[in-house]
Amino acid sequence: MDRQKPKRLGITAKLLLWCMMLVGIFYATTSVLIFRIQNLVEVSTAIVNVNYDMDLSAQRMIQQLLSLEENRKRYEILQKDAYMEAFVSDLEDFGNTLTAVLGRHPEYRGPWAGLTREYGELLARSRDTGPKVLPDRIVTSWLDLLSAAREQNQQEMETRLNELADKSRAAERLGFFGLMASIGFGVLGSVFIAYRLNLSLSEIRRGIRELGSGEPARPVRVATHDELGELAQAFNSMTARLTEEEKMRQDFIAMLSHEIRTPLTSIRESVDLVADGVFGEVNEKQRHFLDISRQEALRLTHLLERLMKVSSLEAQRLKLNTEPLDAAALARQALDRLQSLALAKNIELKAELPTDFVFVEADQEHVTQVLVNLVGNAVKFSPPESVVRLSVTPEPMGRFVIFCVVDEGPGIAPEEQERIFLKYYREPSVRGSVDGLGLGLSIARGIVEAHGGALWLNSAPGCGASFCFSLPKPRTMV
Repeated sequence: MDRQKPKRLGITAKLLLWCMMLVGIFYATTSVLIFRIQNLVEVSTAIVNVNYDMDLSAQRMIQQLLSLEENRKRYEILQKDAYMEAFVSDLEDFGNTLTAVLGRHPEYRGPWAGLTREYGELLARSRDTGPKVLPDRIVTSWLDLLSAAREQNQQEMETRLNELADKSRAAERLGFFGLMASIGFGVLGSVFIAYRLNLSLSEIRRGIRELGSGEPARPVRVATHDELGELAQAFNSMTARLTEEEKMRQDFIAMLSHEIRTPLTSIRESVDLVADGVFGEVNEKQRHFLDISRQEALRLTHLLERLMKVSSLEAQRLKLNTEPLDAAALARQALDRLQSLALAKNIELKAELPTDFVFVEADQEHVTQVLVNLVGNAVKFSPPESVVRLSVTPEPMGRFVIFCVVDEGPGIAPEEQERIFLKYYREPSVRGSVDGLGLGLSIARGIVEAHGGALWLNSAPGCGASFCFSLPKPRTMV
């Protein structure tokens, strides 16, 4: 019975969960802030509806009492009915205001019970006997009572205003710090999620880049358990299979080269014996075909040597016997070996060499092979009556010597410049017109890198190509 795989959160589920967390944090912060604002509104409403209204009412009642007392004194002095009518009107207005205030603020009915009783008695007597029944002490006591109530109300209003200010500052701080905390948490969380996703993507990109550049495929690290983690695992399975197949291919090439070399050597020796007349006289027509056989056998031998060289480079079994060598002499030897090939195409080979002795720490056989490969390719792809230049330039303050092979050929497109160094790769434009297996540049780069140098290309379509590589100077001369 198959075991069920444990359920894992995918990328979509993680992002959705993170968005819900951000919404929850924002909702919680907003809810607390709204609750604080509601408290501020309640305090502000209390100040407006209670304290401010009470202050205005007490002030109006005090003004009415003062007007009432003024009209009473005028009546006593002038004995005019108009003042009596104004007195009664002020008294009724005071009563209406008192009734309205007690209706809106019932908490004052107890403290103002004496004022209410005295007002009723005064109003009843005033309608019968006139304003003379209103002693000064009653007005004074009412004014003192109203002033004390107003002063108490102002103190209470001041207390509430201070409370409102404190709560406003607290709400402001809560809103600011809550917003900063939400933003900080959101940014940090988003950065963490992006880092985790980019970690997996970086590993996969690194693996794909190494695999595409022809480097040994290394497994990528599985950083997550989501879709990217599954992709990384699939990539590791693919690279493991490719590595195994590459090893099998190397073993097959090594076995094939070894098995073919012996019979090929026998064929070459047999052809040489027949061509030398050991088994009888050879006419010109027979010699011509024997020469063709010898050349093809030699071509197969060179092909096997290249295959063996590639296998040695891939298996890192290339053995170098390095020694201080004259860089100019290496360049001249390579040009001499390819002089006949260049003359056949009417191509001129030019050397641009330093006047002083310049030495490199290198293996003569392998470096000569690199130069021959590069100059041979330049001659192969250059048009007739053109020039191929080989230059040697020591770095003035560095530890390397730069070799450059420059041709006047068709150039190489930018998208093809990195691929041409891959094993068995040939540019599409020359696959059907130029012989080769696409191993020369791969072997050249492997040899140069084994020396501790680098091989690179500068080219553009229609502008020729410049292949350059660096070799280290002897340590005693750096």
